[in-house]
Amino acid sequence: MNTISYSKFLSEAVKKAREHNIPIAGSFELTPLCNLDCKMCYVHLTDPSVRERMLAGDEWINFMEQAIEHGMMHAILTGGECLTHPDFKKIYMHLIEKGIFVRIKTNGVLLDKDMIEMFTEYPPYIVDVSLYGCDSESYIAVTGHDVFDTVTANICAAIEAGLHVHLMITPSAYMLPWVDRVMEYAKTFDVEDVLVNAILTEANQGTNRRMEDFGLTLEENAKIHLKQWELFSRKPRSQVDEEAEFMGETPENESHILPKGLYCNGGRDSFAINWDGTMGPCPGFPRDVICADVKKIGFDAAWREVNRGVKDYVVPEECHTCSHNTKCHYCPTQHKSVASKHLCNKESCDWRKLQADIAEEYRAKQRPIN
Repeated sequence: MNTISYSKFLSEAVKKAREHNIPIAGSFELTPLCNLDCKMCYVHLTDPSVRERMLAGDEWINFMEQAIEHGMMHAILTGGECLTHPDFKKIYMHLIEKGIFVRIKTNGVLLDKDMIEMFTEYPPYIVDVSLYGCDSESYIAVTGHDVFDTVTANICAAIEAGLHVHLMITPSAYMLPWVDRVMEYAKTFDVEDVLVNAILTEANQGTNRRMEDFGLTLEENAKIHLKQWELFSRKPRSQVDEEAEFMGETPENESHILPKGLYCNGGRDSFAINWDGTMGPCPGFPRDVICADVKKIGFDAAWREVNRGVKDYVVPEECHTCSHNTKCHYCPTQHKSVASKHLCNKESCDWRKLQADIAEEYRAKQRPIN
């Protein structure tokens, strides 16, 4: 099944799974460790003792088996850098043998000949490769390592092998001098899609990173995404447009803020398990809002706890009267520092409003005049 056919199949399956609270998709953060040191990464931990506390391959496989029993069909393997997990191949092959569609998220450094040979024989659904620069200088500025030649050679080899490669670009203050060139460089690859992340995530505790160091201004973000829409075939989409791909359209001008509960798929038909066995609705979701320990209570109880938490979450009152509540829905990952208090982060709201407005304005300019 090709990626387009599977996307259509998944969108229909997700709608049904959401109705019946079935965890059809799971994200597994195999490790918070990485062979790079990206200065805007919200995951990468620096404490060396983490390695001793990471879940082993058999523990991950046990969780995945429980998830499959509850209906999981699609799995994302991520990190940190998931390919650095000592049992990565064992974990991956178990999912493949179970008939699970697997999506890999990697920085590309370890996407070498041996890895590509395994993926060619046992193909993942998609390989997402993060592109952090357009030359050695930009790679060093963003990641702390000169791996530009290695990553680009591996991307080319993966494409040549016939893998479904997508490129991911995460603009930050550290990439800013090169960001246009990075997007232009991404366009030179024969890949199926290029995704430019719309918003940065506040860093987790223990990463020694601060949003004020790596964040972008509203104006910088707007310029980047206008450039993205000019370069790539992807149409400008708001947060709600992206959700509609899997959840179905909501009538125009109808608020996407529910009377109670969160609107998105996280915790409704999908979940994320972090490196230490903690389940949340999605990667990066604040633990002080909704989480459950799979190691202690098992997958079934953890899923029910997360699902209930998403349904019971009380969205900030100001969202219900917001002028943009037909274009946006409240996401705790974007309001990480205040989500446990059921409040909004003004900077996140300002960006989402601007993103929706410039997308609408851009689309209006592209409409043919009758």
